[in-house]
Amino acid sequence: MRVQQARHGERISIAMPIQVFGTEITGQDFMEMTETQILCRDGAAIISTHRLAPMQQITVRNLATGVEAHARIIGEMSAKPNSRVYGIALLEPDFKLWNVNFPCADGDEQRSERWLECNVCQGRELASLTTLECDVFHANRQLTRSCKWCGEPTVWNLAAHEASGDRRKLCEPPPKVAAAAAPEPEKTRAARKHPRVQMKMTACVREPGFGIDDLVQVENVSRGGLSFLSHNAYRPGALLEIAAPYMKGAENVFALARVQRVQLVPERQLNLYGVSFVKKSEL
Repeated sequence: MRVQQARHGERISIAMPIQVFGTEITGQDFMEMTETQILCRDGAAIISTHRLAPMQQITVRNLATGVEAHARIIGEMSAKPNSRVYGIALLEPDFKLWNVNFPCADGDEQRSERWLECNVCQGRELASLTTLECDVFHANRQLTRSCKWCGEPTVWNLAAHEASGDRRKLCEPPPKVAAAAAPEPEKTRAARKHPRVQMKMTACVREPGFGIDDLVQVENVSRGGLSFLSHNAYRPGALLEIAAPYMKGAENVFALARVQRVQLVPERQLNLYGVSFVKKSEL
């Protein structure tokens, strides 16, 4: 275990050996031996060679003590060709996973307030962010968090204008009464294998054997798949290669996916596709 330097407040830069259990964004289960970069009382920055989605859950084991705990992915903090650094938050913040004495004896975590805006409903909120949430936000200029109006996790950006407390009612949309009057049945939510995150980003879709790249707009993602809009026609059951997110000129990683559903969006003259990632063992 290598302690590199002490960080202010709740953070300590330390390479602690850990074991991580989880599921890749492609749906493939994994277990890997890795290490932390930063420790906090209720989370950490960890190194992983796998592609993980914000809000998904993983299990982390402290190899020095054998103690393990469940955590959720806050988001990606940095990336290298063969690995990524993710910020994670323990699902039980008071759980003693790290066996480390932190600089702040009183246990009060340093937080930072930011006016954030949901990129789906444009609702604004003065968010109190943890240190690691701030790190993820500064790395990506966005953060995935729960939206009380959308009723599910969405991507949040910095609000276009700094909003004061007096203007807050003008910045926040009213609660969606119609959605509250007819909530999604509990069985439907429980049956959903992977929670969805509303996320706008560009992806690249290819049909194996064809050299045509279709740049599409992703609507939402989960560990098991995603939905995207496209002018092109793909039949249900078709195998596709998808890189999400996609950046031109970068080393993009394509994963196999199968079209599960197709829905016409007449007002936009587009097709909405729902696809699930395919494991190699299923081919």
